[in-house]
Amino acid sequence: MKQAVAALLAGAFLLAPAPTAAASSDPVAALKSQTAVGKGVTFTDVSSFIELSGTTKVMSRRGTLQYGKTGFAATDVSIKPLSEEKATSSLLVPERVITVGKSSYRKGGAFAGELPKGKVWVKTRKPLPAGLVGSFGQPVNAAEVSTLKALVSVAERSGRIYTGSITFAQLRKVSPWARATVFGGANDDPIRFTLTLGAGDLPAKLVTTFQTRGHWLQYGAEGDEISHNTVYKGWGKKYTIAAPPASQIYTGKK
Repeated sequence: MKQAVAALLAGAFLLAPAPTAAASSDPVAALKSQTAVGKGVTFTDVSSFIELSGTTKVMSRRGTLQYGKTGFAATDVSIKPLSEEKATSSLLVPERVITVGKSSYRKGGAFAGELPKGKVWVKTRKPLPAGLVGSFGQPVNAAEVSTLKALVSVAERSGRIYTGSITFAQLRKVSPWARATVFGGANDDPIRFTLTLGAGDLPAKLVTTFQTRGHWLQYGAEGDEISHNTVYKGWGKKYTIAAPPASQIYTGKK
């Protein structure tokens, strides 16, 4: 009887399929597959100050990124302050920025000034895809192939989660987005990050944290931090971003 049971168990073991190894994900290749001309992604993020007194959400951004032949062909980013106290004592005021090619158009925001009648957009002298207010937001854009490649190359991976750190200098070196949105010179202050992949091994969530003294304004007290929580959605959809009507744009010329 014991011999019969042993034989049955052995047969079941032989018939059972061998466990398959988990496929190795390649987020960089996955992202490249989504960067065809006209495709893009949407994002939302929230920026918070972390102080001894607690954490305060100070600003949110939402935007659309449209790919071109190389990098982003156009972007549309809106910024909203979340803290009245911070908004009245800083530059954090509502702003929207549309960038098409190398031209950016700002609506509202800091230093908007008085515009001629009928003009609601200001054309900037150089591309500012996050605007002035938006430069306080997330400096790392995981929707850029070069940036994502840099992040995963220095991170430790656990399943779909990558954790690590990258300096502002390293980020500016690989990221056109950072060079256009992070003012001031590069420095060696670290940006700690946690990147979570979603469906199709594409970036779904990115959380970054760094000392406020590492920011280009060098604000805050020693030990204060700023954290950014970004969520990406709508990968692979077609997006069309156009410049505002020319009649509404102020170029600085009368």
